[in-house]
Amino acid sequence: MTEIVGADRATAGPASIAQGVYGARGNLELLACDAVDGLWVFWFNADHDDDPLQTPEVPPGRWSAGLHFAAGARYVDAQIVQSPLGPNHLEVLALDAEGGLQSWYWSPEAAFTRRGTDAASDVARFRLGEPDDEGALRATTLGGDGRIRGFASAPLPYPERSWHPASAGPALDDERAVRRLGELGVLHRVVPGTARSADSTRHGGTVELVWREHDGLLRHRGVPV
Repeated sequence: MTEIVGADRATAGPASIAQGVYGARGNLELLACDAVDGLWVFWFNADHDDDPLQTPEVPPGRWSAGLHFAAGARYVDAQIVQSPLGPNHLEVLALDAEGGLQSWYWSPEAAFTRRGTDAASDVARFRLGEPDDEGALRATTLGGDGRIRGFASAPLPYPERSWHPASAGPALDDERAVRRLGELGVLHRVVPGTARSADSTRHGGTVELVWREHDGLLRHRGVPV
């Protein structure tokens, strides 16, 4: 079933989805840019009705109303992944309208926190890859000069991070998401560049898809692996 996420929030651009660890079965985390200022994070309660109720404001099988953060800047893209560090912190790269690729993380103690050093500058597009088991990250950027660059970030000293040039990173386009949406017959309605995917443990294993359609709304659907 396809669901609309954040229909009453003014979001813009592509969104990003990740399999989280909170809740009995692991929430989904969805990150989107506000149309004017800051970022929104939405979470999907993947628990079953008979699981212990941990988030009464978000019933099982429903998306949250969203949490706003990072006020004071306009963003054009943002991506989120679950980290094994912290433990179980979330990592965010957020591209502001000036081309700065900001580095953020979420912890239960301090919520979303921006690091003092950005990941890169003069960025037009980017893609953040999934962390490895030690928490190392890789990203790929398309610069304002048209060059594609890879970056890597070692896990220590955490929670600080520094990013360094790397020989390779993830592909800029999420080809799996585009292919899956084509199989569902909805690709013609998708705003180009907004299709994203993530692996999930829901229902024994799904590919979670998120995209924006030409009506301006964000949509989510989980499809079997």
